[in-house]
Amino acid sequence: MSDLFDYMRNYPHILQFCGVLGSILYVGGFALVQTGRICGNGPYYSCNQLTAATLVLISLVGAFNLGAFLIQIGFLSFGSLGLVRRVRMRRAGTYPPGMGVIRSVANEPNAPDPRGNWPAISDLESHQHAQGRGRPVQPCPAVAAPAP
Repeated sequence: MSDLFDYMRNYPHILQFCGVLGSILYVGGFALVQTGRICGNGPYYSCNQLTAATLVLISLVGAFNLGAFLIQIGFLSFGSLGLVRRVRMRRAGTYPPGMGVIRSVANEPNAPDPRGNWPAISDLESHQHAQGRGRPVQPCPAVAAPAP
């Protein structure tokens, strides 16, 4: 195994390229989740994170850093666990529909309710809104329940 590491250290530019590509995948995956392009609980995000962690871990062969190593091992461990869990859920038929790539249906006629048949995860609709100086305070639009 040390022969493989010594061989890889002879090509520092390739190791650096792996690290840069891994960081681009990390940031790119996070950007896709934050912009609503992919689901953070879906398999695409998990595979992206596993690939990014592997590439960054490979880059650490050239310049080892214990903190970065532990972070990548954590990403690999928990990402693999999550991916295995999703595969088992899919085989058991308990995997929720709509996980993975999110496509915009806002402008389509007869667009389905984006929440589908999922149970409410928040009790926002059941509580009275806070009063602010005699007038109702509107909740943040990002977390407000969609109009019926």
